[in-house]
Amino acid sequence: MVVKVVWNNEELYGCEHLKLESTTENLVVQSTVIYVDEKKTTAYNLNYTVELDEHWLTKKFNIIVDNIDSIELHTDGEGNWFNSDGELIDSLEGAIDIDISATPFSNSLPINRINWSINQIEHFQMVYISVPSLETKKVPQSYHYIRKEGELRYFKYRCYDYETIISVDSNGLVIDYPKTFSRIL
Repeated sequence: MVVKVVWNNEELYGCEHLKLESTTENLVVQSTVIYVDEKKTTAYNLNYTVELDEHWLTKKFNIIVDNIDSIELHTDGEGNWFNSDGELIDSLEGAIDIDISATPFSNSLPINRINWSINQIEHFQMVYISVPSLETKKVPQSYHYIRKEGELRYFKYRCYDYETIISVDSNGLVIDYPKTFSRIL
């Protein structure tokens, strides 16, 4: 299975082309994001790869910004994260999923790992990666499955004081993330 999507980034004036490929053992995501910073002074090219197991649990990811700065982290799937040298990153302990600031794909990880029921609420600790700085920190997030309309599912997403309603397709990939990301293809 190969799924390709394109998102418009309404907030940072850019777009993303993502390819999700299912192999016999893994799911592999490869994506290119092009966006302009909030001050509209610099454009960035971000390439990332995420390797997941068959249950949408992150195994490792790699992000490269403008072919200069990069980060690669690995996880054991139990909340332990390691840098590319194999060193444990204590500050990320307990986080299972990643949240890359420049893409709605990150929302697919917790959404696709859970067998959801209407009105179910789940809380997560996420490894948040700020782009373009590639700084990482652990942040709390929650998803509340509020309804299904045809093939679309709707979730109330919350992180700290921010919340919004996102819709996803049957693959758990974002269709609409209001005022931020919208699916073109």
